[in-house]
Amino acid sequence: MTRYKIVVRNSPGWRGFAAATLGVSTPSVNWEGPKFAAILAFAAANFSTIRIDVSDALYRHSFMAEGLPPDEALGRANAMGAAWLARHQELIDSSPVKPDVIRWSAWYSHADYGATLAGFERAHAIDTVLREAVHDDSMDFYRRRSRPPSLPELEHSRNYLLEELAVITLQARALPSVKLYPGGELRSLRVVRQGLVADAPQGLEREQFAQIKLETRSVAPGPAPGSGQ
Repeated sequence: MTRYKIVVRNSPGWRGFAAATLGVSTPSVNWEGPKFAAILAFAAANFSTIRIDVSDALYRHSFMAEGLPPDEALGRANAMGAAWLARHQELIDSSPVKPDVIRWSAWYSHADYGATLAGFERAHAIDTVLREAVHDDSMDFYRRRSRPPSLPELEHSRNYLLEELAVITLQARALPSVKLYPGGELRSLRVVRQGLVADAPQGLEREQFAQIKLETRSVAPGPAPGSGQ
């Protein structure tokens, strides 16, 4: 039994899917050690297909926002993903349902990646709903850091979010699934998934977002020393 119990929130009908995608945010503690073990075990117990999306190269935008040049930022992001996989490979290999592990940069060579990203860039330029959602997500990120973003930081954040939309759309086209994620859904993803952005590329509606909560399991106290039990 894992240390954490998984509770699915605000995702009716998630049991109707045969596949789950684990959207691994490599810098997040929610995808580390026992927490990842609990999420993976939950997926193996409830789905016949598991895809692990290692979102490492995406974070090059964050590193560029910190001032790193593009090549160095990509190298650091990929190294972060490789380190995460090294820490968790044993857990992945021991899963009773063998997961398909796909690192973020694999989607850059997808035949539809360029057109899908360009489609979201066009939608962002002409659609107020998407543009406001992306702005709100960016501002929320820096609000959690207790400071306003600079204009270059906002630009990198926008690029991060539009690339995320493009890749997750390709993922959904390739495999309709439940996206298991220990946190809330970004507004930019939600408005596209709900069909509120008329000019957005299609596909994200094939994936259902499921916010999960990790609850620490209670451990029954053992017998008192000297009780003879």
